[in-house]
Amino acid sequence: MKAFPFMRPVAGKTCLIVGGGEGALRKAEKLYPFGVRLFVCAPECADFSAFGANVLREKYRPRLLEGIDLAVAATDDKALNARVAEDCRARGIPVNSVDDVQNCDFFFPALISRGEVTIGISTGGASPALAAVLREYLEKCLPEDLAEVAPQAEKLRGTMPSQEYKERVRRLFAAALQREGKHE
Repeated sequence: MKAFPFMRPVAGKTCLIVGGGEGALRKAEKLYPFGVRLFVCAPECADFSAFGANVLREKYRPRLLEGIDLAVAATDDKALNARVAEDCRARGIPVNSVDDVQNCDFFFPALISRGEVTIGISTGGASPALAAVLREYLEKCLPEDLAEVAPQAEKLRGTMPSQEYKERVRRLFAAALQREGKHE
């Protein structure tokens, strides 16, 4: 399924993760650096303390969706995940249902994040493994100090004609690659 890669600020948004296993942990790990307030609903669950999650040690109930901005269904129970997705859609809450493309309103891309620069790689749910392989490849190609290039480019923004700006940013990026012995 071809998906458009929206980049949307999520800092301060609330996310309910239904499920407490490894899949739920991976989703929490991806969301946490972006400032999402995490709630985890599972009778038993792994340790989510590294992600500042509020753990609700209880079974899923639709009322838990009150005040939630996005949700993740990450249990081993496909029927429960589908029910969470249905409840979310009825309330207009975007939902990701782990390993169930048909019950996803959004996908988790393989991420490269360096400072303000975030690159998301998706296969539209077809193969998360391929997205991960592509992420590993691209990480090797990008300069380690890419996080330092972004603020420099931001300072130049709006100070010159767009073509000149684009060329200056290209040179900043090329210089970062050159410092590491990489080439455009």
